[in-house]
Amino acid sequence: MRKKKLLFVFSFIAQIAFSFNLVYVNNTYFTASPISYSANSEISPYANVTGYKYMEIDGIKYKRLWSYTYSRWEEPYWTVA
Repeated sequence: MRKKKLLFVFSFIAQIAFSFNLVYVNNTYFTASPISYSANSEISPYANVTGYKYMEIDGIKYKRLWSYTYSRWEEPYWTVA
């Protein structure tokens, strides 16, 4: 019984020591970052973000598609909304 208990305690301590060894040997846990940041970086969307701009002339509402991504008109003319 005493041998069994001693073997269990020794194996438990060995497992803890081995797990610490794996963590501290592999420096990627402390140095690697999945996302790199820089001071001059901007967020750029993959898709074109658009929305309608509205104006009203003489009680008639007009709309035109605007690209927020490229800051330009996507439709050539104003249309009645």
